[in-house]
Amino acid sequence: MNELILLSPSHLITVLLCILAAVFVPKYFENSSDKSKKIFSYLIILLLLINQIMDFYREGILINRWQEGLPLHLCDFSTMAVILYFLTQKRNFFVFAFFFGIAGGGMSILTPDTVYGFPYIGYIQSQIGHTMILMGVTYAMIIDKQRPYLIDVPKALFYASILLLFTYFMNYVLGTNYWFLAEKPIGENITSFMRPEPFHIIDLYIAAIVICYAIYLPYYLRDRSRGWNVKDKKWNCFKKTDT
Repeated sequence: MNELILLSPSHLITVLLCILAAVFVPKYFENSSDKSKKIFSYLIILLLLINQIMDFYREGILINRWQEGLPLHLCDFSTMAVILYFLTQKRNFFVFAFFFGIAGGGMSILTPDTVYGFPYIGYIQSQIGHTMILMGVTYAMIIDKQRPYLIDVPKALFYASILLLFTYFMNYVLGTNYWFLAEKPIGENITSFMRPEPFHIIDLYIAAIVICYAIYLPYYLRDRSRGWNVKDKKWNCFKKTDT
């Protein structure tokens, strides 16, 4: 079994394949029929649900501790948001999935919380599962033409704050470590650069704020270059600034 080494050739190839799949598979369906797009969205839902079942089996059943397999990780909530967006077309679900699907899913692809790398089945499943989250987000962006606005950043952070408090409570009740609030994850990852527990929670929240605004930054710069008022609180349009 090969130990996971970040930025090793096998890891970099995996990351590249995940990014290419998340971007270009939805792009392929952009000009397809509505029926094909619908089938593709249902396929994403199916694969996300299969990944959730595999997570419960691997983390809950195999180690005979069902509490560890519940869908309470941040990426599990992002998965739910993607699925609910596809089923309801509610924009709030897209907002959460956009920021925390990209932040959490992207970070999990770049720094998986596994000790072993390719071809370890847990590593492969983690990469595929998080790629499907990103693919759900890029589907909404490319096919449904969804996009974030400046006001969406604090809104997404508010949703995450509520879920963080809920998850912290569940960790206390179940004796678990969802969102890695009790202990840092194993292996090399972003928390390796953070303070020891429990102060890493503060660092995680600060990192979430920075990452969310960083994810929105390209849209901010593009809108400013076009002369749009980026502080407009309307969801679906920006007003041109007076010149």
